[in-house]
Amino acid sequence: MDLPIRHHVPLLGPAVSMIAGIFVMTYSPLTWPVLPLLAVCIVVTCLFSRWPLTQTALLKVDFLLVGMALVQCQPPPVNAFQTSEAVVVSEPVEKPKTIAVDLLLPQSGQRLRRYIWKDEQSRSLQLGDALILKQVGDGFVSRHDWQRGGDGYRQMGRVQRVRLQFLRWRHDLLERYRQTPMEDEAYAVLAAMTLGDKSALTRELRETYSVTGASHVLALSGLHLGIIFMLLNGLTLGRRRFWLSQVIIVLCIWAFAFLTGLPPSMVRSATMLSIYAVFSVGGRGRASLNLLCFAAMIILLADPASLFDVGFQLSFMAVLSILLFLPLIEVFWPVKHWLLRWVRSMVGVSVAAQLGVAPLIAFYFGRFSTYFLLTNFIVIPVVTVILYGALSVVLFPSLGIWLAAIVRLLNKALGWIAQMPYASIEDLHPSVLQVVLMYVVVLLIYLITSRLANARCHSD
Repeated sequence: MDLPIRHHVPLLGPAVSMIAGIFVMTYSPLTWPVLPLLAVCIVVTCLFSRWPLTQTALLKVDFLLVGMALVQCQPPPVNAFQTSEAVVVSEPVEKPKTIAVDLLLPQSGQRLRRYIWKDEQSRSLQLGDALILKQVGDGFVSRHDWQRGGDGYRQMGRVQRVRLQFLRWRHDLLERYRQTPMEDEAYAVLAAMTLGDKSALTRELRETYSVTGASHVLALSGLHLGIIFMLLNGLTLGRRRFWLSQVIIVLCIWAFAFLTGLPPSMVRSATMLSIYAVFSVGGRGRASLNLLCFAAMIILLADPASLFDVGFQLSFMAVLSILLFLPLIEVFWPVKHWLLRWVRSMVGVSVAAQLGVAPLIAFYFGRFSTYFLLTNFIVIPVVTVILYGALSVVLFPSLGIWLAAIVRLLNKALGWIAQMPYASIEDLHPSVLQVVLMYVVVLLIYLITSRLANARCHSD
């Protein structure tokens, strides 16, 4: 903790520069081509190898231009009135007047959420169906603007086909859940928590989890993947053929990520854990902040629009805050007993994550959950049991009744917390400037506490 953070995290500068470039190109009227300038800057950077400080500054400019080039090279949006091939890549959800589906346009690679007016034909839509859209539209598709057929599936890339196949397997697993006797609410939570399908969640159930601060367990994230990673690590025997066990673990992690539809939070977690596994095989030290920065850069290289996804922002801010504040909490709260260490870990992770995401939650959702600490003491152990239980249900379907009972108890517990006085502070709608100032305060808290932690370590 003695060195400045930039010495520990060499990828922090490039990651911040790339993010800045994406922001600049998204919100500025710049039209001049960026790629030629990027090529020139890379050549100039290589020529300054004898001057490390100058080369470091130029390297950050390079990544700034990389971020700008990523936005500029994105394919233009599809014309609302052009005919397009499409493939259904989500479970169709029946609404009062429409059928909600996610459509992949293979030619452009764009994924669109569309609402097709409900009739006998739209009710029969299934995952993987190929469609011809006469008009893509802005959201709603009338019964006259689409038909079955087309060559959309053959136009899909190999990765897109693999992703669709995993979604079909997810559909089969969801059918197994549906065959288990359980209430609709228990099924909805189980499907969201283990397979990433939130289509069955009611507005009341979402509100209960939101008020109590438990929404993160419904959106698959690093918590879920970390639990699976620990289970797979525990199943490896000794360190013989350690590299082989890590390869198998990485493949299982990405298989689960594909099975859940590759949400941004899962991609981030899978990327970080994959890099962690590779470094473990090489016997090198793991700098978690470097892994986080590298994961962000990989995701943004694949899709710069992910930067503006709410789930992406919440996921990265939560992990960043945990990586920064949890070591400080461990310095100020030293314990030796395993039970106290578990309590410290639960409190530390909950408080640190809340510091990172509270401003964003207030900005996007207008609320702050006051009992988040109590909620996490309940949901994190239960989520662990549910994930392990879900793996058991795949092998032994008869255990689904017990798993449904656990989910039912979790829903009742959170419903009780949601009814407690002052369970959440509502109508918080800070401006962008106020959110930035909140994070400035959080950064100042970190800098002050890190100095105090350094002083404490030196005195000890």
